[in-house]
Formats: sequence, C-alpha cells, structure tokens
Amino acid sequence: FSQGLTSVPDAKKAVFTFITVVVVPLLFFVLVELGLTVAGVGTSFDYFHEISIDGQPHYQENPDFADQFYPPSLNIGPIENTFTRERDPELVRVFILGGSAALGFPHKNHGLDRLLSTQLRAALPAKRIEVINLAMTSVNSHVMYAVARSVPEDSADFAVILMGNNEVVGPYGPGTFNQNFLGSITVIRGLQALKRTRIWQALNGLMMQIRPTDAKQDLEWEGMQMFTNHRVPHDDPRMDGVYGHYEDNLTDIIETLQDKGMHVLLSTVPVNLRHSAPFLSLRSPDLSDEQIDQWRESTRQGAQSASEGNWDEAIEHFQAALAIDPGYADTHFRLASALENMGNHDEAKAHYERALDLDALRFRADTRINHIVHEVAGRMEGDSFSFVDSAAAFERASAPFQAGWNLLLEHVHYDFAGNHLLAAEISRSIAGDMTGADDFEPLPGPETARRIGFPNYDSIAEIENLQGMIQYPPFPGQSNYAQLAAFLGDKLQRLNGAVGSPEDLIRGRQDIVRSGYADWKIYFELAVLNQRLRNQSAMYYHLNQIFKLYPHNRESYMKIADAMTKEGKWREVIPYLEQSLNYTRNDEEKIAETIGWLGTAYLRTGEYEKATDLLLEVTEEYSDQIGLTLRAYGNLIKHSRERNNVKELERYAEDVQAYARSLIRKGKDKEYPLLYQRMSQLMTMGGYDDEAKEWAEAQAQ
Repeated sequence: FSQGLTSVPDAKKAVFTFITVVVVPLLFFVLVELGLTVAGVGTSFDYFHEISIDGQPHYQENPDFADQFYPPSLNIGPIENTFTRERDPELVRVFILGGSAALGFPHKNHGLDRLLSTQLRAALPAKRIEVINLAMTSVNSHVMYAVARSVPEDSADFAVILMGNNEVVGPYGPGTFNQNFLGSITVIRGLQALKRTRIWQALNGLMMQIRPTDAKQDLEWEGMQMFTNHRVPHDDPRMDGVYGHYEDNLTDIIETLQDKGMHVLLSTVPVNLRHSAPFLSLRSPDLSDEQIDQWRESTRQGAQSASEGNWDEAIEHFQAALAIDPGYADTHFRLASALENMGNHDEAKAHYERALDLDALRFRADTRINHIVHEVAGRMEGDSFSFVDSAAAFERASAPFQAGWNLLLEHVHYDFAGNHLLAAEISRSIAGDMTGADDFEPLPGPETARRIGFPNYDSIAEIENLQGMIQYPPFPGQSNYAQLAAFLGDKLQRLNGAVGSPEDLIRGRQDIVRSGYADWKIYFELAVLNQRLRNQSAMYYHLNQIFKLYPHNRESYMKIADAMTKEGKWREVIPYLEQSLNYTRNDEEKIAETIGWLGTAYLRTGEYEKATDLLLEVTEEYSDQIGLTLRAYGNLIKHSRERNNVKELERYAEDVQAYARSLIRKGKDKEYPLLYQRMSQLMTMGGYDDEAKEWAEAQAQ
C-alpha cells in the first residue's frame, strides 16, 4: 500500500516532466509557426495552391515548390497547370510524375502528356480527359515523394510514375552539385520537413542577411554540365544508399497516391542503350604502365577495325582491351556495337547494359533501377495498381536491336516515336481499367501526329535547342559524339522539310478542327499562324475557341489583349486583362504589367479614378519593376497634363524624380541603363524642359 502511495507522486512528477520538457516547447514552436504563417513569413511548399477563379475553387501549381530542394535562382519548378477542384463523373484526370523525360523535354507541346491525352480521348470518347504533368527537370524520387505527399486527396483518377534517371544527380544524390549526399532517408525527410516550416525559413532568411551570400544561391541553370565534376563509379559505396532510397521512395509514393484515391501506374524507364555512349569511363587504378599501353593499343586497333567495317577484328581487339580493364565503360559500348554488326544481338545487349551500369556520370536509369521497379511492382497488390513495362516495349519496338535513335533523341529524352510508344502502353492500361476490357488498340503514330499537329515550327526550334545543348559537357566526351551531332542535323533537315509553309500548317490544323479532334493547343497554333499572316478575324476566332476549351492560359489572354490594344478596343480589352490576373502566379513583373495595362485601358475609357488607383498601385507596390513603374508614371503625367491638372502633374513629376534618384543611390541605374533617357522623356512629356535637359546631361556624363 505504501508503494502505491509513493507511485502517485512519482507519476505526477513524470507527467509534469513530460509536459515541461515536451509539451510546452512543442506548443511554443507551434504557436510561433502559426504566428509566422499569419504574418506572411516564408512560403508554402505544397505542390498546388488553391485559388478562386470566378467564384469557383481551382488548383494551380506553386512556382516555389522546388525551392525547398534547389536555389530559386535555378528556376526549377512545375510547369503551369490550372484546373478545377471539383470533378464531375464524366472527367478522367491523370497525373504524370517524374523528371525531364516524363516532362517531355525537349518537346514543349508534343511530349508524353499531350500524346497520352490524345490516346485516352480515342479510347474513352464519352469522357473528358485531363492529363496534368507534375514532372520537373532534374528531379528524383525525393522530390516526387514530396509531390505525392502534398497533392490533394481525390484530385485525380490515375497517377503515372515514370522516374529513375536522376537518382544520382538529383537532390541528395552523390552526383548532385547542390546538397550533400545523406545516407539516411529518415534524415532526408526530416530535413525537408524542417525546411518547410516558417521557423526554418525565417532563420535561414536571417542567416542569409548576416553571412556572405552562398555561391550556390546565385547559381544559374547550365544544364548537365553542372554535374560533370561529380563522378560516381559503379562500386561507390554510396550507390547502395541511392538504390535503397529509390525503392523506399517509390513504394511510399505509390502507397501515398493510392491512399489519396488514385489508381497508380508504375512504368519502367527506357533509356538509350544503342546510341548513347557512356559519358565518363574510368580506368582501373591498379593497371601498370605496360598494361595501360597494351590497353590503349587494343582500343586503337579496335576503333580502326570498326571504322573499316572489320567487325571480327574489332571484336577481338575490344575483348583484348576488356581482358586488361574489364571496368572501362566505353570499351563495352564499342564491343556491343561490333557484336551487333555481326548479328550477335543477345551478347551485344549484355555489353550495352554493362556500359550503362559502368558510366560514371550517371544521368540514365541503370539496370538496377529498372530491376527495383520490377521488384516494387511485384509486391503491389489490389485493384488500384498497374505495371507498365515500357522498357520492354521499347526493346520489342527496336528488335533485334536495343532502343536508340529510333525512339530517343540523346541519352534519355524521347523523340515523338518514343513518346508515342509510352502513351500507347499507358493508355492501353488505363483504358483496360476503365472499361474492363483489353481490346483498345492505340492510335497509330501518323494519326496521333496529325491530331496534335506534329511537327510544327516549335519542333524545329526544339531540335535547334538540343543541338546547342550537346555542344557542352558531357556530350562532347562521348565516343559517338560526331554521330549524335550528325543524327540531330539530319533530323532537323527532315523536320524543316516536313513542316512546310504557314499556309500548309493552317490547312492541316483546320482539317483537325473539322474532324473534331482539335484541343486548345491546336487553336492556339492557328491563332499564332493567322496573326503572322495578318488575318485578325481568324486570330480572334481561334483565341476565343481556346477560352471555351481551356480558359487558364495567360498567354492567350495577353495575345488577344495586345491585338485589341493595337486596334484601340480599350473597353473590350479590360475583361481579358482582368481574367489574366488569375494566372500571374505571384510573378511581380506579370502583375505589374497587367495592372499598368489595365490602368491605361481605364484612362482611355474615361474611368480616371480607377485608372489612377491602378497606376499608382504599380508605382507603390511594384517599384522593383523599373520599366513598368516608369511607364505608369508616364501615363499619370501625360493624363494630368492633358486634363490640365497642374497640382497632380507637379506631384507625379516630383515623385518620379525622387524614385529615379533613389534608384541611382542604390546603383540600380546600372541595371536599367535607359533610366536617364526615360526620365528626360517623362520630364519633356510633363513640360519640364529644364529637368529634361538635366536628365539628358546626366546620361551623357
């Protein structure tokens, strides 16, 4: 009994200690976190923001999402997507998760998402189809896990996962330039959870003000060459952590999306085996000078025999080189090519795969990554999961060879044919799940290309962009770099021949419209083409069709606003500009541009008070946008003088000069070299000739 009495104070003491040590500090941090959130400190890192458009709730991507993984200066982030929160029974919505290959790079409008949407419309004609691409450049499974965690429940019917190329070079990978590799996935997720708190963001902001700027925060995106100093050999002990993280993330992504009401389709990751030589081959450190000389001679002789078409001799020489250094990736690649030319495709495949696995710049999903995909798929049960072996489909489509330039453009990014094959396989799976039958036959390539308007002028520009990209490391280090350059040159030539004139394109796109298959991007292309040909009425028609099919594209509103402005249709332009404000995504330049434009429109329609408020809003809230602020002051000065309002004219003239002088004090006149010239023009506009002369002289000095 006495022991029981003693235990009561002990229990109270334990509870008090728990409250003091755990509950009170936790409550304190929760309150601080809430206070900072209310005060607007920091930002949300959810993938979607919820916004209201015309009184209806919508989801819109969060431009800041990837800033929790990469410096904001890199501008890595989601592509633009806006869609209604509420879904009707006739809508089928599909999310795509992955890296740049899933994003569709370099094809801006002809990637996997557009082709999948086209196939699903053919498979499910009674349904409305929305394919929303959540993929991003240079991200890996750590980022996609954060995406899966933050997407809203019941926001999509299906989620497609095509992910695995960036596991080494993405965030927390051993080959990244940004974060240090961390071996514990628990630590990684804990660190990311801290980064999402407003407390962490506030402290980090203070530290950035106190300490010198971290060079990583000022990085500019330079493509794959940013990773070339981070070699990771196949036997690097950190690779076990990479594979473990990938498997854990993949499993958790699938289960998270399933818990949110989505049917998940997991795909293997096809890569270019046949025509992408390793980016970096590492020689064994144990070789003697004599062995290195022998290896070099065998490699030289093998390359010479291959160039002469003596494949038997090439095979013999490359095998001799491998006997000396079996871990040199490029020797496997060259041997595979020689074996292929002798018709030994099975052995060639083994060496192509070995070249992939030994590549020390690990930009491609290797064989172990795809093996993990198979293993994870094998463990999944239930009706809300499907497996699509896209890598096997690529191999079948390339037989007896391995996948190469027939389906891909360089190492991992798919050409139209590759994206078509992916879309066909995925749409077949979705259609089977929706209908309970497996009889859907995907549209053939030529018909798919016709319905989405491939190729077009964008296609030409995209290959030209790719030609520029491969001029930089690591591409010139590939042993088949000359062939890659020639391949892209030939492709560009064929595209130029296939696209034709603007008139040809318009006829082709009009045929798509007549057939009833046109999506909003077809109408946008028609609007642009007709604008080039100065057919204004056709341009207006096609832009208005876009607003019916997809009223969430800011560029469409700005294009019609620009045309109406040039024609002096100021009253008509106002609703389009106001609607476009829903799609500025907190971009201050876009907001200031639109508000200033609205101010000008209201001036022209005689609504002076509303116009003045809008123009002053630009000068007061968006003064970092120098050109737009000066333009707003210009409209205010011009309007005041036209109305002979001397008091307002003097005020605006004084304000804009004070603004300009503050820019000069801060050194921002160097960021905007036209400052003095624009100030001289504004003073002349206001009738202040002496001040105008002073600004002109200051410019000369």
